[in-house]
Amino acid sequence: MLYFHTLPFPFMRLIIFLVAFGLLLSSAYAQEVSIYDKEFPTVVPVWHRVADFSSKLRAVESAEFSPDGRYAVSGSKFGYKVMLWSVADGSLLWEREHDSEVECVTFSPDGQRIATGGEDFFVRIWDAKTGQPLHQWEHDSGLDGITWSHDGSIIASGSEAGEAFLWDAATYQLIGKIKAGSTINSLHFTKDDTKLAVAGNIQYPDSTTGQTHYDGFASLIDVKAKRVIQKYQGHEASIKSIRISPDEKWLATGSFDSTARVYDLENGTLVKTIKEPMRIEAVAFTPDGQFLLTGGHQLRVSFYRTDDFQRAYELPTPRTEYIDISEDGRLLLTAHEDSGLLSLHLLLSDIQSKQGLYQKIADEQLNNRDLKQPK
Repeated sequence: MLYFHTLPFPFMRLIIFLVAFGLLLSSAYAQEVSIYDKEFPTVVPVWHRVADFSSKLRAVESAEFSPDGRYAVSGSKFGYKVMLWSVADGSLLWEREHDSEVECVTFSPDGQRIATGGEDFFVRIWDAKTGQPLHQWEHDSGLDGITWSHDGSIIASGSEAGEAFLWDAATYQLIGKIKAGSTINSLHFTKDDTKLAVAGNIQYPDSTTGQTHYDGFASLIDVKAKRVIQKYQGHEASIKSIRISPDEKWLATGSFDSTARVYDLENGTLVKTIKEPMRIEAVAFTPDGQFLLTGGHQLRVSFYRTDDFQRAYELPTPRTEYIDISEDGRLLLTAHEDSGLLSLHLLLSDIQSKQGLYQKIADEQLNNRDLKQPK
């Protein structure tokens, strides 16, 4: 694995420039078209940071970019820390903590607040700039998943009691809750926020061994009606991650049964099963929908082309707990188990090979004086 501090200085400067370029093309140019090579991505490591400082075991449970891609927040399992990082150079801006492991983190759509949840049964709200605690409230069980609606009005949390909670993001009052399983590990809103995808496990005793068995479940919830309107079948173990494709055609899941599955979002039909050698903890689509990423215990993040679901690239990593991709598709954030590592990678674009696209973006974005001179 290549670590940033081992790189020669000229290459370090190149990476810093490329990161700056990626940040410059901010969410104003969200990934509306495919920016990668059509066959495979090119991934460049930018930095690795220790994000769990416990004395024995270490793991980063979750991590997410701010909407503008300039910041990243992470939650540590054993150190109980919430940490805010500068994406440009990996510097730690502030850290706060829960009373036990931090399972899930998310930014508000305007980037002003951060919501976190954990095994202390609390959702906590932080000022993103300062880390100042703004509010907190208690659940009746641990929190494994949390997400913010796209319009900023709802915070959705998933509990280890199998309930999806909907909270008013302005007043922090409970809007409603939906029982979906035994544990909810992951949640994702549709773009219009009318539906919420949730996934986790349903637990029941094995009549033969007496041990608890965990079947995976994935469901689509109607937010207004507060009821399940679609189920996605097939997983034989707990589902750890669920994501909706950018075009909202598909829903992807990653499970401890070592498979990632892609379903038709609307009718629940299974489209593809991807088998990995070990448990899958995380799935994510690139914002252009060109690739589906999987990560977990197999010591790699795999990129699958969505046009044929063939593996296009493997990125060596420690065991991966969480994957997030910036809105412009330029940056990849991965959180890791067994190491306490948080890693940033650059996804190189292939824009200059796409006829007219580079010039179109340059003409829209640049503010050079010579470009404004009369012809």
